[in-house]
Amino acid sequence: MGTAYIGIILLLRVVQNFYTKKVSTVYPTTTGGRAKYLTLSMSISAVLALGLYLIMDRGKVDLTMIMISLTSGLCLAGGTLCSALAMQSGTMVLCSIFSTAGLIIPSVCGIFFFHEPMSIFQWLGVAIFIGCTLLLANSSREIYTGFSLKTVLLLLGNFFTNGTVMLCQKLLTFLNPDSSVSLFSFLSFAIPALLCGLVCLFSRRRGQLEPLNTQLRLPILLLAVAVFLINQLATLATNEVSSVVLFAFINGGNTLIAAGIAALCYKERLTVKSITGIVLGLISLLMIKAL
Repeated sequence: MGTAYIGIILLLRVVQNFYTKKVSTVYPTTTGGRAKYLTLSMSISAVLALGLYLIMDRGKVDLTMIMISLTSGLCLAGGTLCSALAMQSGTMVLCSIFSTAGLIIPSVCGIFFFHEPMSIFQWLGVAIFIGCTLLLANSSREIYTGFSLKTVLLLLGNFFTNGTVMLCQKLLTFLNPDSSVSLFSFLSFAIPALLCGLVCLFSRRRGQLEPLNTQLRLPILLLAVAVFLINQLATLATNEVSSVVLFAFINGGNTLIAAGIAALCYKERLTVKSITGIVLGLISLLMIKAL
């Protein structure tokens, strides 16, 4: 089952990467517009999770699960926003590798909370990863003239939020192995949907809520379905596969998928620096997650 989960997640990553880049080209420019986009996408994911919970999931629910879900939900919303905005001035591959690098967070936290010390080999992987991000950042500046400090901050935000989501998935199964994964997913999506909905309401009262671009309707639906399934399956997989194997495959593989889609579908130029950075990034991720 663990292998099947990973395979399905990687297929869903193709959909996620393709439509995330597509959305970034017509992404709303106002706060209200961005909030409306997030409200719709998170709401769709929440409805799917709630439906699954009502139909077939009767796992344990407690305060710990709710708090973990709250943290996961806030980071999921923040990561979606950071990723979409960063792609407007940074390459798809660069955004993907910063998101992938988030697996460093549960790895480092494992030293203090899960009794999983990191070896010198793994710390070397972290150092190599930092070097590869510098190469990719330099390559991105050559392709996009809009690359700036704001882009760097958005990429770091994507790194932190995605890493925290992974940490929450690990915490849930570590602290409450019998918890309801579907309800965890529902709360993870419903909480940011509610917060973004309040922003929409405030923006509407101020007359600053722009209509949703019709080009976003299908991408929003497909992205919401893909993100829900990825979150659901990744959480379930933590009971079937070690986190070492799980996060290395579904995140490291995502970088390769992003690079392929960017080059084939969106004609992003792959330079010597970017290719070197991708290769070093994948090597470093394998080192970070080495047994």
